[in-house]
Amino acid sequence: MLRLLGPDFINQKDLHALLAPMGKWAPVAFILFLAVRPVTLLPGQVFTAVGGMIFGTRAATLYSLAGSFLATLLIFALSRWLGTRLMKRMAGSRYPVITRVAKRHGFKFALLTCINPLLPTDVMIAAAASAKARFWPLVLGVLLGTVPGTLLTAQFGSGLAQGHTVATVVSGVGMVVSLVLGALLGRRIFHELNEEEPSEGQDEQSQPRESHRHPPLAAKGRIGQPALSTFQELPPAGP
Repeated sequence: MLRLLGPDFINQKDLHALLAPMGKWAPVAFILFLAVRPVTLLPGQVFTAVGGMIFGTRAATLYSLAGSFLATLLIFALSRWLGTRLMKRMAGSRYPVITRVAKRHGFKFALLTCINPLLPTDVMIAAAASAKARFWPLVLGVLLGTVPGTLLTAQFGSGLAQGHTVATVVSGVGMVVSLVLGALLGRRIFHELNEEEPSEGQDEQSQPRESHRHPPLAAKGRIGQPALSTFQELPPAGP
C-alpha cells in the first residue's frame, strides 16, 4: 500500500534524516527500544520492518536479534521476580501444562513457540520462566526461532524503503510461507500442550474404591468337594 502511494512517500533517506540528530547512537536506541518492547505489548515484527527501512537488511537483522536477546532477558527477570500468580492469570487453565512442557523441553519449547505465529511468544516465555525453566535453553530457542522471520521482515522493510519492488514482493511471499510452515511445525507443541497428565486427585478418583465390607467367609473343603460358604444352607441340628 505504501508503494502504491508513491515511490517517494517513504524512503530510506528521509528516515535517515529523522535519525540524524542521534548520530551513532541511533542503533543503540533502536536495540534498547526493542529490549523494552514486551512491556509495551507491541509486536516486534513491525519494529523489525522499520529497522529494515532505516538500517538495511543485515544491520536491522543483527540489531533485532540483539533486541530480542535483551527482551527475553527482561521477560525472564520480570517473570522470576513477579512469581507465578500473574503468569497463571495470563496463561489461564493451560498454565500447568505449559510449565510441565517448558521444564522438560526448554529449547524446543522456545523454538516452536517463536516459529509458530499462533502462540503468544512473550506470554509463553514468561510462563516458562516462572516455571523455573533454564535461561540459556530458552534464549537459544528464541534466537534460533526468530532468525527466519526477522531476516525476511527486515528485508521486506529494506526493499520497501529503497523502492525495490521485486525484493519487497519476494520477501513478502517468504514471510507468508514462513508463517504457514511455522504453524505446521508448531503443531507439535500443541500436541504436547494437549497431553494433560492426570492429577493426583484424578488418579485417586479413577481407582476403584476398596469395599469396606468383609468378604464372605468360606470353609476349606476337600479336594473335589465344594467349599462350605456362609451363604450355603447349614444342615439342621440333631435332636
